[in-house]
Amino acid sequence: MADGGLTVLDGTHLRAVDPRLPESSVSITGSQVLEIAESEASSSLFGLSLPENLKSDALKRINVDAVSFRCTELDRDQASSKLKEYFNAIADELKDDPLVVSVLDGNTLRLFLEDEDDFAMLAENLFTDLDTEDKGKIGKNEIRNALVHMGVEMGVPPFSGSLYLHFFSGSGRIQGFILNMCLN
Repeated sequence: MADGGLTVLDGTHLRAVDPRLPESSVSITGSQVLEIAESEASSSLFGLSLPENLKSDALKRINVDAVSFRCTELDRDQASSKLKEYFNAIADELKDDPLVVSVLDGNTLRLFLEDEDDFAMLAENLFTDLDTEDKGKIGKNEIRNALVHMGVEMGVPPFSGSLYLHFFSGSGRIQGFILNMCLN
């Protein structure tokens, strides 16, 4: 369900998915079962990595000790059963404790970036604002802090461990303002 740019991941997306084992597997480890379930869940949730506490709580919900289960060899029927059980436990955990995310699909940026002159002016103004020492260079932390601040103003949550900035030189400084985005 979505509301005002935010999407609530409450397990509903997962209820429609029927996770399956790869056809070639005769025997499978518990570790592989967990990886398949987590990968399927992540794919169904906009590619988000599942938080560790969510995975841990889902395993507790089905009474599985992660360490011993990972080493367990399962036949195809057992693995399929545990896969579905774990997958449903993830959906149940999301129902009890939903994740709220902002899905940035690029449509808003695409509209803005269609006018090259406006974008160039915005980038230049942002660079000028960040270059407080008037050196023609700005540091990685300055850009990160500005982007976090601007994002919060626009309703985008702060950077998480899964978001990275890829436009810095090895020295941690950048000459000018370069923005590289992939828009679908």
